[in-house]
Amino acid sequence: MGVMDLIKSRRSIGVTAEKDVPDEVVKTLLEAATWAPNHKKTEPWKFRVFKGEGRVKLGEEMARITASKTEGLSEEEVAKKIEKARKGPLRAPVVIAVAVSPSGKVPEIEEIVATGCAIQNLLLTATELGLATIVRTGEIAHEPELKEYLALEPADKVAGLVYVGYPKKEMDIKAQRTPAEEKTKWFD
Repeated sequence: MGVMDLIKSRRSIGVTAEKDVPDEVVKTLLEAATWAPNHKKTEPWKFRVFKGEGRVKLGEEMARITASKTEGLSEEEVAKKIEKARKGPLRAPVVIAVAVSPSGKVPEIEEIVATGCAIQNLLLTATELGLATIVRTGEIAHEPELKEYLALEPADKVAGLVYVGYPKKEMDIKAQRTPAEEKTKWFD
């Protein structure tokens, strides 16, 4: 498949089978991510991989953090939020937290964009390998307690939690984009 076909065929798919994703496959995804362009070669990305029991522990930590942020909610709303946080990491066999670690050598926006490119490399490689992926964040991704759990620095920012697995069923999701011409101005 050519690059343009790969780009056009990539979809966010959150429904995955329980089938394990081998570590070597995950390492291939991470390797692809590290080849993202980045100004001054700062390589501003960090990866935290959760598999097996690690996902359960991540869910427990996310539930604990969520429980501390429920002021003003009913008991039923609190219970739902906590359970959703606890189950979140179990959506796929692998969860990869991707963070931006600003170097201070270039404007932070450039490092955020570079990390976005790293995520896209990871997603495209996963598509090529027949994997289903979806990137999620939500409020929990930006909580200082989660950054601490992920062994990140205070200045680091979670760019996304990438859920990776094999698709549970064949997905034929059609997509459409606004033509580039409608978003482009040429200056000659």
